[in-house]
Amino acid sequence: METIQADAALTQLASLCHALGHPLRLGIVRYIAQHPRCICNDIVQRTNRAQSTISEHLRVLVQAGVVESEHEGQATVYWLAPQTLRLLEQEVEQLCDSAQQKTIAERAAQRPFWYQLNR
Repeated sequence: METIQADAALTQLASLCHALGHPLRLGIVRYIAQHPRCICNDIVQRTNRAQSTISEHLRVLVQAGVVESEHEGQATVYWLAPQTLRLLEQEVEQLCDSAQQKTIAERAAQRPFWYQLNR
């Protein structure tokens, strides 16, 4: 029997999925993608949310590695971390490939016997 265990890669992926699992955080990620090196106040002005709320969402995104940041004077600038997003892309691609292969194999196995004879 195959056992399922959470390794470091799955733990990182779960953290990434959690960070992206909130609609406002996804909106923030989209905004940062279009406006790299933006500051928190840029996002606050476009969301009608409190600065503390946006800061907390940014903290979660930075902690998960989705967003990177750097202090410039009194402001903190934010941009996307492409290496983390590529990790997510690769994992989703692998899942899609596995699902598609499994589905094709299952469909072939479920076809009636006469169907396979006529091929």
